[in-house]
Amino acid sequence: MTFKQLQFFRKTAELENISKAAKELFVAQPALSKAIKDLEEELGFPLFDRNGKKISLNQNGRILHKHVQLIQNDLLQLEHELSEANTKVPHSANISIRVASKLLPDILNTFYIKYPDYNLRVYQLEQNPSSLPPFDVVIDSSPSSGFSAWECVKLLEEKILLALPASHPLAGKEEIVLSDLTGYPCSLLNESYSLGKLLHSKLEAAHFHPNIIFESDNPHMIRDFLKLNLTYSFVPEKTWDIKKDFPQLILREVVDFKCSREIYLSFLQKDYAVLAAREFTAHVWDYFKNL
Repeated sequence: MTFKQLQFFRKTAELENISKAAKELFVAQPALSKAIKDLEEELGFPLFDRNGKKISLNQNGRILHKHVQLIQNDLLQLEHELSEANTKVPHSANISIRVASKLLPDILNTFYIKYPDYNLRVYQLEQNPSSLPPFDVVIDSSPSSGFSAWECVKLLEEKILLALPASHPLAGKEEIVLSDLTGYPCSLLNESYSLGKLLHSKLEAAHFHPNIIFESDNPHMIRDFLKLNLTYSFVPEKTWDIKKDFPQLILREVVDFKCSREIYLSFLQKDYAVLAAREFTAHVWDYFKNL
């Protein structure tokens, strides 16, 4: 079994089309078909179900595909570590921060105060496009996977609260239920953002349909819209720092809408992680402990 065979298999598995895979791999279609056949013979199991020109992964293929992803990601990480070890720019790391973006400037500022010579490359993305280098550290709303040497810890679990303008008719009410909000204008994150997906799912499960007049995939836009005192919204208790930035807003727990989100820190094990990643991981852990 060779690395090239695994590359050929992964591309074919993703496209489920020999001719398309051959075109993207810049190889002749017969050569690709032979490589897949040789791999199946070596493993002793078929990897695809074949129906004429159509192919699809079978159970064996899905098992192999899972492991091939891990192997190729580990090899990318190996290249990254070797590059770090031989670069003229010391102490660098690739960081993906996909949630709690409001805290990002302060997280980085406090880190650079301690480590001014470090060079972090920070990506604020929902996904990890293949054009980007592998990440050393990820902060996300769910545990990350991809490397066999990957570890994950829960940084925080925070309540989702109702945020109301002080002038809102419900602002003086101590106990609020979802039905009280019926008809009132609402601003909400859309489902392309992880928190928005959580909120829409929870509201749907509660059979409540808010009167959304403003929807965005940008948390900062929702925060800015709340300043206009036109709508209510649902906001994280800690990471949006609402109490500090918008003291005029009223925060309430909704009696019949218990919702919370989790934030996770995923990172490579110590033996695999570059120094900057280890230091940043420790810094983020301490930062969230003090929230």
